[in-house]
Amino acid sequence: MNSYKKVVLKLSLTLMVCMPVLSFAVPAAFTDNNETTGYVGLQWFTEETNFIRPNIVVGVRQTKTAAADNKITGYDLMFTYSLEKNQFDAIRAGYLDGKCNVLSTVGVGYSLKKKSVLGFIGAVGPYSRLIAELDGNAYPSLGLDFNSLGCAGDRKETNSAPG
Repeated sequence: MNSYKKVVLKLSLTLMVCMPVLSFAVPAAFTDNNETTGYVGLQWFTEETNFIRPNIVVGVRQTKTAAADNKITGYDLMFTYSLEKNQFDAIRAGYLDGKCNVLSTVGVGYSLKKKSVLGFIGAVGPYSRLIAELDGNAYPSLGLDFNSLGCAGDRKETNSAPG
């Protein structure tokens, strides 16, 4: 075998051995991800809204995703308009905590329709929210939203390892 073919063969063998090792040499690094996203949606509450005349929800969600464990925390502020009563219904502010597909929420609000303080707990998922709510008269209700928000932001991948 001439020397040119030997060099090419050695170089090829070296690359075949080294390439898989080199591809794992630099691990992916992540940074925190901060997002502020506006949204719209439809909302139904037990004994308050009928199926064909839901509330309209307009809101903004601010989240922070931690790079270390992909945990999401944040806040959600929403305004609802009642198509049934043709008036603004309520304002709610909630704290969010969890992972992308399921966030827990707890918060307070004020109902303009009932003229009462609100308290709620629930779960938030991609394009949806389910909350259990008590008004100032201790009247319980269950609410379901379908909205334009997908999964809360994932941590961001960077090209270099943290240094």
